[in-house]
Amino acid sequence: MNTRLPVRRRIFVKGIVQGVGFRPFIYRLAQNHKLRGWVLNSSKGVFVEVEGAVRQVDDFVRSIRSKSPANARIDSLHISKLPCKGYKHFTIRESVMDRGSTLISPDLATCSECREDITKPGNRRKGYPFTNCTNCGPRYSIIKITPYDRIHTTMRSFKMCRDCALEYQDVLDRRFHAQPNACPECGPKVALYRINRQPVAAESPIDKTAGLLLQGKIVAIKGLGGFHIACDATNESAVTRLRRRKGRPHKPLALMCRLADVPRVARLTKPEALYLASAQAPILLLQKRKTRILAPSIAPGNPYLGIMLPYTPVHHLLFKQLKFLVMTSGNRQDEPVTIDDAECFASLHGIVDYVLTNDRPIENRNDDSIVTYSPLTAFSILRRSRGYAPDPIDLPMKLAPTLGCGGELKSTFCMARSKTAYLSPHIGDLENFDTLHAYQQTLEKYRRWFELEPEVVAHDLHPDYMTTRFAKSTRIAKKVAVQHHFAHIASCLAENLVEDRVIGLAFDGTGYGTDGKIWGCEFLVGDLTGFDRVAHLAYLPLPGGEASIRHPYRIGLAYLLYTRKQLPNLPFVKGTRTSERRAIEQMLETDFNLAFTSSLGRLFDAIAAILGVTREITFEAQAAMQLEYLATDRTVMSYPAEIRHEDGGFVIDPAEIIWGVATDIKRGLRTETIASKFHNSIITFSIDTCKKLRQEYNIRKVALSGGAFQNRLLLEGLVRELKKNGFAPIFHQKVPYNDGGIALGQVILADRG
Repeated sequence: MNTRLPVRRRIFVKGIVQGVGFRPFIYRLAQNHKLRGWVLNSSKGVFVEVEGAVRQVDDFVRSIRSKSPANARIDSLHISKLPCKGYKHFTIRESVMDRGSTLISPDLATCSECREDITKPGNRRKGYPFTNCTNCGPRYSIIKITPYDRIHTTMRSFKMCRDCALEYQDVLDRRFHAQPNACPECGPKVALYRINRQPVAAESPIDKTAGLLLQGKIVAIKGLGGFHIACDATNESAVTRLRRRKGRPHKPLALMCRLADVPRVARLTKPEALYLASAQAPILLLQKRKTRILAPSIAPGNPYLGIMLPYTPVHHLLFKQLKFLVMTSGNRQDEPVTIDDAECFASLHGIVDYVLTNDRPIENRNDDSIVTYSPLTAFSILRRSRGYAPDPIDLPMKLAPTLGCGGELKSTFCMARSKTAYLSPHIGDLENFDTLHAYQQTLEKYRRWFELEPEVVAHDLHPDYMTTRFAKSTRIAKKVAVQHHFAHIASCLAENLVEDRVIGLAFDGTGYGTDGKIWGCEFLVGDLTGFDRVAHLAYLPLPGGEASIRHPYRIGLAYLLYTRKQLPNLPFVKGTRTSERRAIEQMLETDFNLAFTSSLGRLFDAIAAILGVTREITFEAQAAMQLEYLATDRTVMSYPAEIRHEDGGFVIDPAEIIWGVATDIKRGLRTETIASKFHNSIITFSIDTCKKLRQEYNIRKVALSGGAFQNRLLLEGLVRELKKNGFAPIFHQKVPYNDGGIALGQVILADRG
């Protein structure tokens, strides 16, 4: 072939190719290769036509993949040969709407160039809190419909001034086709109010807000995907007042500070620093330093701090005066994050003193993501939202259009088609109708954006979950119930593209079992077509059912009585009223008002109570977290657990663990040592059970999922021991271990089952 002869190629690129500077990138690439033609956005993706010499066209195509913008994601690239048309120039054409779907970029943290713009003297955007470019700023939170063009976003009502329009039209400008492009003359504005809606006059509302925060005031601040509630993190009075007003006495509060200040309050490794400063800008859990800088009640009894960097221009401008802020989600307990002014003034009344808001509407809720890091397991997402959603997840097999409704706590849904899954951002605990409404709104948008009409709907086995009732109320003909722990393991395999048969360890607090009991320490064998339960923790009683979860001392009493029919002379037993002890004894004697569970989470609760660590809890997994943080002894000792063969599988009896803990308390052993021995016991019986299953099923791969694996000691210890014993562990990195990931497993098993 004569490589100098002109050819024409049509190229269709699918993936995250809108809102990331992809068309300007294609334009400049075509100019560099001396090609003619055009590029345009569509609802399906990006279409490109180029004419030029064969070699130049081939180099151009290769460069699309190798040199694409940092925040772009190319899922597929299709090339068609066409007869030459005689194009004279390369142009960017108007976007077109058609059938199909494209991917939407997540919201991105402010880039270094925009940070420089808002601080540089003489720059026309100096101090402007909505500065952005094609490399950063709002995407997901402002989009209404695809394709991602300004008229389809909440920026539609802001007409660009002459200077902004020139930037937008200049291919060589980094704001070329930046849809939220704006400046002080033409863009959104900030405003400060008292919570009673009275405006606060200020030349600079942001500077005024910083001053109020330094005075100890509590302020709601409108961000990318919702409001934060902020206060000075060095002011103990302000922090305790926020906790009291929000009804959040113990749960850790997230912090925001500049990267340079992080090492003052937390230990920071190089990988963690890079991740903190990434475009995703998540909350990252970091080890605390001993310091008096922060208010003691930021994260009481917790060795970690949840820290994020300023990720919007508003944040960066606030931190001209501030060092450390509490930045917690702007909502009342158990409600979705607040996104508009009317909702903010109503729902946050009595919590905040002031509101710093703006006139750019938030279209889509998008709470902060939470991530943790371990050198052994790398980064794990605990809450997947801003910066990650709605990034798609590749699947190892093709699926029919399917909806997975998720669970009740840390709720997400998942829509899947072919080899792609779209997991929603974190929505919240579906325990009220406000959260259900937010769930349904987001689901309808996903359906519209990705043009996905489910033919199958999957839901949890639990009949009383809101998501179960919602699934059954839909008009989708095929409805499939998927067991909770099967979904956990399927989600782990799916994100890792593993179709092999595995041993699955699903460890968590609550999941409705196929026998109607509450599961939570399950050993499964199977693959993405289904699983069998082959081992589990022995069933133990919950007095009063799940109502006892907020009262771990009741679980501790019940477990002791059930396993030995007696109560030892321990401080936590003495601290319980005789009437309560007698009531639990009667429940066990008569089997009245009891639920039975194999939950590892409840075993953690019981041990925390027996140790005297936790009697009552105010947030999910509080007792388990406190027990983990107590386990600082490096002992290799553990308590024995009987693994017996029952009904064709194995049952792990924790009676000796429970009473071993009680005995060590009476002996006066340090609580730190007992807590460490308990963690070692879980790891030991898990490895011993996996060995038995490997011998029986000849399987080496072990998948780990479930909320209990948010416990670093358990996860790292188990991964280390699995490798040491010749197993190949598989764990999460793209979706949460907790129930925020089960919707992904549901779509897999519903379609394949």
